[in-house]
Amino acid sequence: MPMNPLSSTALRCEYQLNPLGLTTPAPRLSWQLRSSRKGEAQSAFQVLVASSKALLSQNHGDLWDTGKVSGAETLQLVYGGKPLRSRQRVYWKVRAWGRDNHAGPWSTVAFWEQGLLTPADWGGAQWIRAPWPAPKDPYADDPAPLFTHKVTLPRAVASARLSVTGLGYFEARINGKNVSEAVLEPGWTNYQKRVFYRTFDVTRLLQRGENDLSILVGNGWWNPLPLAMFGGGVTLTRDLATGRPRCLARLDIELTDGTRQTVVTDPRWQVAESPIVFNNSYLGEVYDPLHASKPLAAVVSTEPVGPLEAEPQPAIRVLETLKPVAITQTKPGVWIVDFGVNFAGRVALTVPALLSRQKVHLRYGELVNKDGTLNPMTSVCGQIKGGTKERQGATASSERPAIPAVQEDTFISDGRPATFQPRFGFRGFRYVEVTGLATKPELVAHRLGAGLESAGEFTCSDPLLNQIQELTRRTFLSNVFSVQSDCPHREKFGYGGDIVATRDAFLYNFDMAGFYTKVVQDYGDAQRPEGSLPDTAPFVGLQYCGVGWAMAHPLLQAELLRFYGDTRLIEQQYATTVRWLEWAQRRYPRYVVEEGLTDHEGLTQNPPQATVTLLYAECARLAARLAQTLHREADAARWQALAGQINAAYHKAFPTPPATQTSVAYALEYGQLDPERRKALTRQLVADVAKHDNHLTTGINGTKFLLDTLSREGRADIAAQLAQQKSFPSWGWMITGGATTLWEHWAFSDNTFSHNHPMFGSVSAWFFAWLGGIQPEPDAIGCDRVALRPQFVPSLSHANATYRSIRGPIRVAWKRTGAAVVLEVTLPVGVRATLHLPDGSARPLESGKTVMTL
Repeated sequence: MPMNPLSSTALRCEYQLNPLGLTTPAPRLSWQLRSSRKGEAQSAFQVLVASSKALLSQNHGDLWDTGKVSGAETLQLVYGGKPLRSRQRVYWKVRAWGRDNHAGPWSTVAFWEQGLLTPADWGGAQWIRAPWPAPKDPYADDPAPLFTHKVTLPRAVASARLSVTGLGYFEARINGKNVSEAVLEPGWTNYQKRVFYRTFDVTRLLQRGENDLSILVGNGWWNPLPLAMFGGGVTLTRDLATGRPRCLARLDIELTDGTRQTVVTDPRWQVAESPIVFNNSYLGEVYDPLHASKPLAAVVSTEPVGPLEAEPQPAIRVLETLKPVAITQTKPGVWIVDFGVNFAGRVALTVPALLSRQKVHLRYGELVNKDGTLNPMTSVCGQIKGGTKERQGATASSERPAIPAVQEDTFISDGRPATFQPRFGFRGFRYVEVTGLATKPELVAHRLGAGLESAGEFTCSDPLLNQIQELTRRTFLSNVFSVQSDCPHREKFGYGGDIVATRDAFLYNFDMAGFYTKVVQDYGDAQRPEGSLPDTAPFVGLQYCGVGWAMAHPLLQAELLRFYGDTRLIEQQYATTVRWLEWAQRRYPRYVVEEGLTDHEGLTQNPPQATVTLLYAECARLAARLAQTLHREADAARWQALAGQINAAYHKAFPTPPATQTSVAYALEYGQLDPERRKALTRQLVADVAKHDNHLTTGINGTKFLLDTLSREGRADIAAQLAQQKSFPSWGWMITGGATTLWEHWAFSDNTFSHNHPMFGSVSAWFFAWLGGIQPEPDAIGCDRVALRPQFVPSLSHANATYRSIRGPIRVAWKRTGAAVVLEVTLPVGVRATLHLPDGSARPLESGKTVMTL
């Protein structure tokens, strides 16, 4: 045994720790390597997969034994053993050989469980719904159905798994207890193409004797209202697959004597109207504990939906509980509660004994007016702020939607103390207006979001940049409710443009493997019949932004390959990519893009021909990269040729880019310029920044490209000045204006623009990639090769960036010591890095820690 053996750790299956309910028949296995020896490398590995821990303890893999496999670069291994069956638990471990060909110790044992792999494996489970029809008035009360069933168990339970889903959202309980901490399940998809389900270990919730099962189902995105958003440009009931609330479940129970019982949803279940008499993703909920109905037999739901799949993304859950920082009274019975920061989530309001049927109203907003009253206008649903109820789709007698369409919830008292918490939605807010209480309200807020693992940290000597990083992370976590949304209140849609601008910032900050896999699938499912890709996925009817938004589909595939080594998704989505590019070729026969949204929220005019055309060329290059990964060399050449044709058409149309920061930044980023022209355009860009008193004029993509290209061309000092500004327009200006999350617009807005919008969060990627200098190479496979380009800008005395890659943590820290800079780099086993120094030299670095003085 060597002195410092190479150990295998952090075993994951499908990017998850010990997952339950996988629906892929051949899961991917990955692990990290640890060694205290500098420059260590894996020379071989062995994986054992067994049906029991006992077999693994004997080093016997009855399901799969890879034997000793040579492979220094192996990151992910596709299971290749005996066929697996539904609900099977599988155990595995791994060991690796170091560069001296000595075997390291076996890892600790990990496991995964297969889910229900075929429709037949659901064992007769049926989609069920309530027998009552939808109200004629879509805005009338429509109580959420509560499905119940009793099961009697003759003995104690050894093991139990509940596989369950509901449309739109479900909340499952056993004996009155939630089956998990997950909320707002399942994730939003195109329900005609796929429906997600979760599998939960419910062993501890079941007991000998009688057990009560219940599934409460909310409307979510499956039963929306016909809200005419953005002047009628979006009406969810027109473009989404819809139906009445429904659920599907299978409960598998193994008793202590080895016997098994199975419970499935079918017409033997009962259903009653719940006290949630109204619920909508935008307008909120009404809870009436006095409302009750007689249980009826559930009926089978026959609306067609897509196949069931295990949910690949982290569940939405409570991330933090917030207490009010201030509560003020604006007039008798009206209170304003300030939680101190903007965020996405819901509140839990403890209500004292009130008069029976007394109402307490909650309204939400990001701002307050000068007189301290609530200003909800920046979070109004779809800009529904005026007009008649008929224009909004309601009947003349309807009470909803109120105008403006504000986020609100209502609790109706039954005369007893209670705690009210909305169940089937999330709000974006900092302030809550509580109306109907004579005494100061008692409430807390639950900050919600996808349970993304933190992947990175950045700090530096400038408190402002640290604060911008904090705001960015809070904004990001406010917009990960199964789609990467533009805002958590007004729209909630998964816009591609926001993803294009911020995807690497998200990747540096959080483990996005499962989440972005789902986003790419959403775009594949949203492809239109003629081959185009829409602005949002799932598709809600928006299709005017064009190439810069559709670009999210190939770009995320390439980024998931670069950061996580994911090739399976490329195989699944390649046909979609081809169809889209072939559509684009028909649409733009002269290669220049004539329409589409350009640099959204920029402060200068930038024609799509001079900007989006370059994004189109980059999409062709991305397609070539994806084709090469699949060993489709002819296709790769085809897409490279297309990229060349687009670039040639661009340069013919624009021998010199329009003189704006955005157009020049686009040209430097994607224009394929020769060195002399790059130098000339860099000088032009620097001059323009100086002309604007060291301020930017760019929008969501231009801002990202501006910071990156300045840094790449040796002017990171100017990029730092832009990031450190405190006057308009800048991130510091937002903070000076009271921002606790990022704004949608550089200027303050009290009526239109969101105050919790991720698109300007691209600055966080610049922190990691340039101040920290951590840059996975463009053709990296799962961060196997990294360029390190830390910029020792004069305005900072130190910076520290850590990115926990799929291979292990990469850390770069530097600090000034007198006239010198001390640089410390830590690399995991399996990552090769090249350090690019300020003098233009490059130095290869080995795994382990390297400290140098420059």
